[in-house]
Amino acid sequence: MGKEIRTRVLTAAVAASLVLGVAPTYAFSDIKDANQAAIVQSLQQKGLIQGVSADKFAPNTKLTNAQAVQLIVDAIGLDSAKKKSDAPAWFSAVPKTAWYTDALKTALERGIVIDGTWNANGNPTRQQFAKLLYLGLLQKGNYANVSKYTSITDAKQIAAKNRVAVEYLLMTKIASLDSGKNFRPTAAITRMEAAEMIYYAERMVNKSYASSGTVTVTYKVENIDPEFNKVTLTRTNLPGTGHGLKIRSIEFVSDTEAVITYAATEPQSANPYSANAVAYVPVIYDITVKAE
Repeated sequence: MGKEIRTRVLTAAVAASLVLGVAPTYAFSDIKDANQAAIVQSLQQKGLIQGVSADKFAPNTKLTNAQAVQLIVDAIGLDSAKKKSDAPAWFSAVPKTAWYTDALKTALERGIVIDGTWNANGNPTRQQFAKLLYLGLLQKGNYANVSKYTSITDAKQIAAKNRVAVEYLLMTKIASLDSGKNFRPTAAITRMEAAEMIYYAERMVNKSYASSGTVTVTYKVENIDPEFNKVTLTRTNLPGTGHGLKIRSIEFVSDTEAVITYAATEPQSANPYSANAVAYVPVIYDITVKAE
């Protein structure tokens, strides 16, 4: 294999490793913030993002367009089998064997609008990434509409076509403003900034965990409007009528955490079925579910 070919193969492999699960989890020496380290580790464990070397994540390095698409498709869980339309004509010029091609095709077919000027190695701005992420979320679920606007110091720098996307990510706490209430929409998004948005978006879409207790109960949190999340607890494979769930209490244990306590009701009869219990909690609270 010639030097040029080896170089191209190595470059592609490194690029893919930034977003694909190809390495074990570990602590990165260039991430000093504990919260950011926890976010990166969580995404690593789910196979969504990786470092650039054994001990470096390069948090301040600019994300590429290809990495952005791969991250969004993987984190939200977009399915190529559920396409809405064919990929546009310009997609035929994309290399068929590129590591990002399948994700790009899925994004385009699922309704994420990307125009023909797209360049895999280009660097999306923060508002462009926000728009792609927002469009991806819309393809996955029926989420709340933006009904009120945030006070953003640099709002005039946000393109009109991207404003709703930015507002939505702020409303759902997927994105945040800096201490001066700036979004910095025209700045290229960094790997760490993208990781943070992806972390909170993935939690919103896929938050369903097995809870503790003597029965198997899962819960899912769905945003239903700017103020409240709907928390649905589900107990599956029940043997008959009489089995079920009851919400016993909702305790707001801090300014940002709510604990929902449930109780399981006992069975009476024969055919497996599921039981649900629903609670509504303000969006500012993280949810914990426990058995009574």
